[in-house]
Amino acid sequence: MFTYIDTIEKLKEACSELSQEKELGIDLECENNLHHYGVYLSIIQISSIKKNYIIDFYKLKGVPCLKEIFESPKIVKIFHDVDFDFRVLNKEMNCRPKNVFDTMIAAFLLGKERVGLGDLLKEYFNVEKVSKFQMADWTKRPLTAEMLSYAMGDTVHLIKLVHFLRKELSEKGRLSWAEEDFKVIESKEWEHHLGTFEGLKGIKEISDTQRAIAKRLYDLRERLAQKVDRPIHFIFNNKRLIEFSLRAPNWKNVTGVHPIVRREWQSFKEAVEKGREEKYEIEIPDHKKFNQKQKEEFALVQEVQSEVAKQENIPKHLIMNKDQMIEIVISKKLDCLKNWQRNLVKKRLADVLGISSSV
Repeated sequence: MFTYIDTIEKLKEACSELSQEKELGIDLECENNLHHYGVYLSIIQISSIKKNYIIDFYKLKGVPCLKEIFESPKIVKIFHDVDFDFRVLNKEMNCRPKNVFDTMIAAFLLGKERVGLGDLLKEYFNVEKVSKFQMADWTKRPLTAEMLSYAMGDTVHLIKLVHFLRKELSEKGRLSWAEEDFKVIESKEWEHHLGTFEGLKGIKEISDTQRAIAKRLYDLRERLAQKVDRPIHFIFNNKRLIEFSLRAPNWKNVTGVHPIVRREWQSFKEAVEKGREEKYEIEIPDHKKFNQKQKEEFALVQEVQSEVAKQENIPKHLIMNKDQMIEIVISKKLDCLKNWQRNLVKKRLADVLGISSSV
């Protein structure tokens, strides 16, 4: 059972109730470049210990009282994998939740091999997570009763799940690890982006002129995707983009692309012609230019990462991620690590890099 919120009056009443709670389980359903251009927050599902709510953000647009609740340090907000959700909340609501518990991070720190929400619901509650509507168009209205029931299926268990995870973390002496990670989540800048031109697979392997052509095609594709309200890969995918930059097709008759490409053939032809007169260079970051000694030191840091991960039975990237390891090799300092990470690796790093174990 849930209360469906699609008016400001209902929202104010719900916020009044939610503001009195100590813990809230939260999930989002979004349109994420599956059916339309861009990202849209559709509904927000919230469960307290007593009630469940579905808030139709797509209809309401502004939900200031809900933003206040999400940013209140007095209420624990429970999510599973905040990464995408927090980027969407920041983009759509200018909201950065406080006092967060991420059940996926907790599962990682407990050494679980399967950390998906469906896996955790099965493990703790013997509940099978339904995936039928993961690819649905959540911008359509009205949403069906089946879609709403699916959407509500995750948050109803989050509060009880946290109680199990918190107890296990405490027993393993890792609750403070999780709490430190959650504080880092609060401090991060959660910017939403669809990827970058320079991040395209294969873009660094082509010539500067071919890359300039690709950039012209990339920008034109973006504008046309927005015009027809379709995801950019509906126009043509990144692999085709690289192919077109190497050898331009007959744009009037090209196949395997959105019809607007053939309709706008002149624009594509002009984009290629302009690109041929340009160069697009990509600079190699300094950290890619390790000298031989730094390469050897990085390999030693990787060994420490693997050894500690095996000892603690948690994924290697939690011990130290790649950016942290690069920073350690360059700076010979451990300032980039969280306290619990530093305590796990500082003795070994002191041995292999000569970094003071008191750092």
